[in-house]
Amino acid sequence: MSVEPLWRRVLLAVPVVLVLAGVWTGARWFVGNTMASYPADVEMAGSATRLAPDDPQAHFTLAVLRRKTFLPEDLEQSLRGYERATSLSPNDYRLWVELGNARRQAGDLPGSERALRHAVELAPAYAYPRWHLGNVLLRQERTDEAFAELRRASEADPGLRPPVMGLAWRVFGNDFKAVAEAFGNTPAVRGEIVESLANQKRLDEALRVWSSFSAQEKRELRPAGERLLGTLAVNKRFIAALATHREITGESELAVGKLANGSFENNIGRAGTSLFGWQMPPGGQTQVAIDTRTHRDGARGVRIVFNEPTSPQFKGIAQIVVVEPQAKYRLTFWVRAEDLKSVSTPLVDVVDSTDPSRVLAASTPLPNGSIEWQEVTLEFSVPVNSEAVTVRITRQDCGQSTCPIFGKVWYDHFDFQPSRGNSSGADSGTRRDNASTRGPA
Repeated sequence: MSVEPLWRRVLLAVPVVLVLAGVWTGARWFVGNTMASYPADVEMAGSATRLAPDDPQAHFTLAVLRRKTFLPEDLEQSLRGYERATSLSPNDYRLWVELGNARRQAGDLPGSERALRHAVELAPAYAYPRWHLGNVLLRQERTDEAFAELRRASEADPGLRPPVMGLAWRVFGNDFKAVAEAFGNTPAVRGEIVESLANQKRLDEALRVWSSFSAQEKRELRPAGERLLGTLAVNKRFIAALATHREITGESELAVGKLANGSFENNIGRAGTSLFGWQMPPGGQTQVAIDTRTHRDGARGVRIVFNEPTSPQFKGIAQIVVVEPQAKYRLTFWVRAEDLKSVSTPLVDVVDSTDPSRVLAASTPLPNGSIEWQEVTLEFSVPVNSEAVTVRITRQDCGQSTCPIFGKVWYDHFDFQPSRGNSSGADSGTRRDNASTRGPA
């Protein structure tokens, strides 16, 4: 029986030993990494670093857990854990960001800045390294450098824009000029400042910034103008709202003391699509349409077909008209009806847009049956603190759960003018015109 030389046996055993060592090392790393990924506590995370001493995840996890205890001794060990993790994975910007935040928490602002600047170098297009760096620079009272980083962070991630803008307001003491300079003082930046001021209801300042734009810039910054417009309307600043609306839309027809689209030559908009012009809420069984065959003036009028046997569904047609406070105005319009039948027929009223429960003038409800074109005149005075009135085609509440109405009504040629007479708050008169119907309904 031959006996193989010892050296040959050793040589054969070496690969086996290496494989076993590799398996052992890999198993330790796998177990350690798994424990680090799903740690239960600091003790388990510490065991993970011993099983996988070269795994950055293990050291990072232990550092995170120790940092959360807020104990001075744990914070020091947490810093060493972050530093070990970054040394094992030096190209992972996330580890450098966490190291920078840990150093900031420990009061080491220069060290935090160094780590965060390295994170920015590794990921220059990412927002959060610059966000954290900007905050650290701000803590060191290096305001210009801080907002240079914060501005670039908000450019990379628009979701950071509101908090960055809010931070700027606090830092610069609500000085919108300083805020604009911090963000580059471009038209786009000033547009965001307009929105921010509007959200804060600092409307006079928002209007001053808005007035600094050219006509072209105002049209390009329409979203900011619409936000300002909406806030002005909510706060009953209708004259300024009208000026803003004209600037962003270029609609020259709108003016103070002027009703738009009085002869319905343009379509009626849905409620909520615009602040001005005729608006109609959706829903209901009432049919409202532009009529090109039956009209009093121009080429079109509006026709309302009622077919409501049960509950009242007509939600009205309305338009906000900007006016001068305390001024007197006269509203005239033409109306025609066919086979109208109801205990609550349509009427036109004018209410205070600041307080819609305040009726300034109202026409007499239409009679049942049919009438040819009639002109109706209303006169009224604007309250002292009001900048707008709402002209409505509506129905009175008949006080019943069911209030049927049937028939057709046409309206045309609404005219809104200053009045020099006395305001009566009701009909000033009607005039018939039997030759105004052009074609069948």
